[in-house]
Amino acid sequence: MNQGDSVDRHPRPQRASQRRVEQRVGRRLVDAPDSGEERDDEHKIFGLGIAKAETRQPAYGQGIVISLLTAGAVLLLAIIAIGEGDRSDPPILQRTDQIFWIIAAFVLLIAAGGAQYAERTASRAAAAVGHPRPTTTLATAWAVPLVTAIAAIMLVATYHNRPMLVLGPLIAFFGTAGALLSRDLLDEADEQSNRVASVIHTLVVHAIAFLAFSAVYLNKLDTWISAPFVGVIGGVLILETLERGGIAAPQRIFYAIIGGFVLGEVTVALNWWPSYGWTGGAVLLVIFYITAGLLLVRAQHQRVRSRDLIEFGGVGGLFLLLLAFLA
Repeated sequence: MNQGDSVDRHPRPQRASQRRVEQRVGRRLVDAPDSGEERDDEHKIFGLGIAKAETRQPAYGQGIVISLLTAGAVLLLAIIAIGEGDRSDPPILQRTDQIFWIIAAFVLLIAAGGAQYAERTASRAAAAVGHPRPTTTLATAWAVPLVTAIAAIMLVATYHNRPMLVLGPLIAFFGTAGALLSRDLLDEADEQSNRVASVIHTLVVHAIAFLAFSAVYLNKLDTWISAPFVGVIGGVLILETLERGGIAAPQRIFYAIIGGFVLGEVTVALNWWPSYGWTGGAVLLVIFYITAGLLLVRAQHQRVRSRDLIEFGGVGGLFLLLLAFLA
């Protein structure tokens, strides 16, 4: 055995600074302990398994910026609309003019376009840290922020009072931010936390649906306007809800059209109901809950089970009876 063999078989101990191990996904640069185990420094948001939060902060920041811009624009609309109306119908036109609706159109563009841009940035950030999102041929990040902006604008124009200087921007901010955050939770949560993320997403969608439907019903618009309007709002939100269904884009669009048609037909009947206020929005919310829930179950399981009919039809029917009794 020569001297070289002796050196190869008995290498010198390495210094501690040379035993550093770089973990590229979900871990920081840490010293590897002598036992060979590695310390997991994975960051998680709300305990829902979204990894590497500090790397994704720019993506989250963009969502907050879009939410703030939308809220600021709605505040401007609230300032323009504030004042005593002439008590004509519909209330939404009492304090609004051409300038108001031009600014409102820009608000819709900011909310929808900005949300989609923030979603794309978040997807790239997730892929950069080793957590690519499932690819989809149908981009729907704009859906809930768009409906949120519609609800905020219509409520500001309908009430045109001082409380809406606060409530309008708050609806715009939390609706947009909540929509983007709930999508992040849903897309990146681990399997164990997926149920919690789904609940958060569902609550955000249904809260915005109630505000938007109520804003339309409060104005008692002509049926040829309100029915298609409610149908479009409901269809857009169902399109977003079916994001969890895992079905192809054409089928999602078809299901959304069916759901929107149902909501539009209910609006036709609802316009003949001698009730005012937020009750009509609550009725439309219940119909949306039943329709969207059954369509989502159909997309996820390829069939509607008896327990699904009991859950959505039974619970929804009880709420409808309650609303009819209280109206």
